[in-house]
Amino acid sequence: MSNVLLHRVLVIAPHPDDDVIGCGGLLQRAAESRVLFVTDGDRNPWPQRILLRKLSIGDEDRRRWGAMRRRESLEALSLLGIPESQTRFLGFADQSLMSLARRRDRRLLEILVEEIRSFAPTLIVSSSTFDAHYDHRALAWYAHKAAEECGVDIVTYSIHGSAPADRLRTILELAEGERARKRAAILCHQSQLLLSRNRFLSYATDCEGFYRDEHDIVRFESRLTSIALRAMHALFVLFGRHDALHVESAADVHHGARDVPRLF
Repeated sequence: MSNVLLHRVLVIAPHPDDDVIGCGGLLQRAAESRVLFVTDGDRNPWPQRILLRKLSIGDEDRRRWGAMRRRESLEALSLLGIPESQTRFLGFADQSLMSLARRRDRRLLEILVEEIRSFAPTLIVSSSTFDAHYDHRALAWYAHKAAEECGVDIVTYSIHGSAPADRLRTILELAEGERARKRAAILCHQSQLLLSRNRFLSYATDCEGFYRDEHDIVRFESRLTSIALRAMHALFVLFGRHDALHVESAADVHHGARDVPRLF
């Protein structure tokens, strides 16, 4: 990957926190960045129930939670040098992106195309179709369609699980200071740390792996498969099995990928 690609980077995140987890190092390297948050991550029931000390979460609770997560994101990005003026919250309903994509709803696609044409990025960074989270996979479809329509290069990150090693396009090796700033940015997401602190901080390794574009394999799973994946994801969260949805460690990224170019 050429350094020219890091001139203007557009990061498309399904939820607040995916940006700093997936590419907090890359955001520090880019000459200019813009971050789009597709949802506010307001359907986050277990942390909400525990922190709010209530079993039933209503619309107003979700609205306040989403507003809090927006504030956390802006604080995190400020530590990485990204001003509020270079962020945008699109406000799509959390956990709705797969149903929108299955219906081929074009609203999100049209917004992404408009943003790409306005910002003119040299590189788009989005979630991966290999990610186990259904919002992440659905966003991958929209991001790839928009990138293709606008003729812009795209790479992806995977947070819940990993893509096959042969999809790895490049590795970004982080300096000590970059890793420390990424860790500090992750710590800004206090609403997510009660149940996931160790998992979140484990993403602040000494490198980030990015996968090549997935136009050739972006697809939708059947409804039955989607239900099964939702159930699996819920069980992992319920029983604290975050390791099963763990992003690659630094060693995993390098394993079997000696010829992958490094991004300095």
